[in-house]
Amino acid sequence: TITDILNKVYVNKGDAFMINAGTIHAIGEGVLIAEIQQNSNVTYRVSDYGRVDDKGNKRELHIDKALDVIDRKRLDVNKNLSTSFWKSSYFQVEKVLLNDTYNIVADAKSFVSVLVISGSGKIDELDFKKGDSLFIPANTSKVEIKGKGELLITTIPELENPISIGVDIGGTMAKIALVDKDYNIVSTGEVVTRDKNIELIVREISSTILELLKEKNIKIEHCQGIGVGVPGMVDSKRGVVIYSNNIKMENVELTKLFNSYLPLPIKIINDADAAALGEGIKGAGEKFNSFIMITIGTGIGGGIVIDNKLFTGSILGGVELGHLVIHGGGRRCTCGRKGCLEAYASATALRNLCKENMGYELEPKEIFEKADSGNKVAEKIINEYMNDLGDGIVNIANGYRPSGIVVGGGISNRGERLIAPIRTRLENEVFGGKRGAAPELCIASLGNKAGMIGAASLVR
Repeated sequence: TITDILNKVYVNKGDAFMINAGTIHAIGEGVLIAEIQQNSNVTYRVSDYGRVDDKGNKRELHIDKALDVIDRKRLDVNKNLSTSFWKSSYFQVEKVLLNDTYNIVADAKSFVSVLVISGSGKIDELDFKKGDSLFIPANTSKVEIKGKGELLITTIPELENPISIGVDIGGTMAKIALVDKDYNIVSTGEVVTRDKNIELIVREISSTILELLKEKNIKIEHCQGIGVGVPGMVDSKRGVVIYSNNIKMENVELTKLFNSYLPLPIKIINDADAAALGEGIKGAGEKFNSFIMITIGTGIGGGIVIDNKLFTGSILGGVELGHLVIHGGGRRCTCGRKGCLEAYASATALRNLCKENMGYELEPKEIFEKADSGNKVAEKIINEYMNDLGDGIVNIANGYRPSGIVVGGGISNRGERLIAPIRTRLENEVFGGKRGAAPELCIASLGNKAGMIGAASLVR
């Protein structure tokens, strides 16, 4: 039987063992242990020694699942990891001899867990004794422990060369990046999102993340977490996409969906906010204390940074600059209103305008190229488009008066061809004109990297 071929290790009081994931193990009769482990809800039972419940039923075994993940190498037993300190990628444990007073500070990076293995005392005004477990949340001021005994103190260690994962979900593609501690992109991947439901999108993104980690030989325990930028109305605290019209979602528990595939902390944010964070960290917005990011893609998004902090409004819903109305009673927007900036100045709107005037659809790049080569119809389309985009940007400048306005998204690849005429309009039409100061208008420098870097910053 399985128990006949396992290696039996005799233990003594004070022994410590590191049992890595995938290792088959059991605890023998008469052994009292303090078990400290990375948070996990997956355990596969391969033998239960023939035990039954009060109805005579044996507990379920998971032989096939266990065989899929088991590490068959013989465990190199090390009973003397240290007499006082143990560390893994997931946790570190220190054995402390308490002999009067011991001070603990739980910083922003980790909670502190205290397990009393002998003795008694007080933590602040709370009495404790052998066998008690005490939990000190992160960001707690100094806590004083008094008494005599032995304590096991557990914290989460700071990762060496940590990786953050940034995901930017768009209406056509989802872009994925592994990002290092200096916000350099280590590796990227893409997943097509058009005409797919969110469950399939998340599954394919998760699979791509695992492939990228495998290609770079990065273990998942060296990842700090996954930040996700997603279009629409986002409740970041609950991890829920309340509504997205570009990817059909309503009340989707996105963090829970990702966690069904990947055992990492997940944080979500509106995609335009993620792009603004990215440009502010390592792009065109870095030189401004306060700036607005306009992203022009399938829709139009906006991210606002005030005094180097992301502004998302005081109530749930976030900031939606693409749904400011520039033509009352105009074209129907995907949000349901008429005349929104998004309905006139997004890449989708430009394609639709081309189809209305030419009878067929072209990509924005092709429309600009035709206009630049002298095609009169294309010139008319671009002039109308630029006028509407200019109206929106001037309105935004008047409403917020930022130091800068950064334009990103696919259409921003047109560079000065796109923003030079709008810059002139800003200087002439912003309220007060030459008497005041117009925001500096510039093109985003990170391209499609901005959303990924900004999303990755959420889990740093």
